[in-house]
Amino acid sequence: MITEGYFLEFEGAVWTVKGCYHPPNRVVALPRVFMGRKIKTMRDSLQLARRLAPLKYLPEIGREVPLVPLDEAKILDPFSWNPNESKEASIAEELRRLFPKAGVTGSLLYQGSGSDIDLISLRPEDYSILKDLRERGITQPLSTTKEEDIEVLNRDDMASLKSLRALEGTYLGHQYTFKIVECEKWEQVRRTWKFEGVVELNGGKTFTIPVKYNGTLEDGTSVEVTSFRTRFTELPNGTKLVVRGFLLERDFLDLNLDLAAEVKVLTLPRRPSWRDTELQSAERLPL
Repeated sequence: MITEGYFLEFEGAVWTVKGCYHPPNRVVALPRVFMGRKIKTMRDSLQLARRLAPLKYLPEIGREVPLVPLDEAKILDPFSWNPNESKEASIAEELRRLFPKAGVTGSLLYQGSGSDIDLISLRPEDYSILKDLRERGITQPLSTTKEEDIEVLNRDDMASLKSLRALEGTYLGHQYTFKIVECEKWEQVRRTWKFEGVVELNGGKTFTIPVKYNGTLEDGTSVEVTSFRTRFTELPNGTKLVVRGFLLERDFLDLNLDLAAEVKVLTLPRRPSWRDTELQSAERLPL
């Protein structure tokens, strides 16, 4: 099964696989590296994708997406990654050993080098290990934001949200991102319309990709707030967002943050300390 977190080589580019739904013999993906240059924003990736692969509207997703033919692409499997002798790879391998079945993705997978560590897992229980590492001070919260990260959210909101997450942080001085993929089968999109307003989040599926928060609009309408992007994970109960984007009618009302032109944080409750939060799905580990 190919999901978010896998990479492909196709038409001289390195592509990052997006989401969980992929039609037969095709993969939904966006170019990440082309002619040695990293593509930094989703907008730039989509513009390049139009030149390299056909775009097709998929009702399962609700928009036009690039489709890479699987039989013409080389698959880069994060769960088959083997470390080289670089310092970064050694640190990534050390961190990976704490998670029984995690893989390594990102630049360490597609080019064998990189300053950041990107891990992927299909096990929701790995989040408990991440929280335990943060509680023990083995990992630290992020305190900086890269220029390439500034998209949809503004710099201040991006920095505030990054500092809250266990899914992102630093380990031995190296920035890491941990993506936990837990796919769901969603019904096709029947209708789409523009949305601009405030939504309040009240729990839900908050740390596995795709996130699916229980949301309430200002008029009391219940929605599910969804995203495949790490930047929208681990949002505390009571968070209020101002969203300029789209609502999708499925078998639920889907406020998809990945389609938003802009998301602003209106209210961000202070989360409890890691020591005060209950670990989920696993005992604390004797690290």
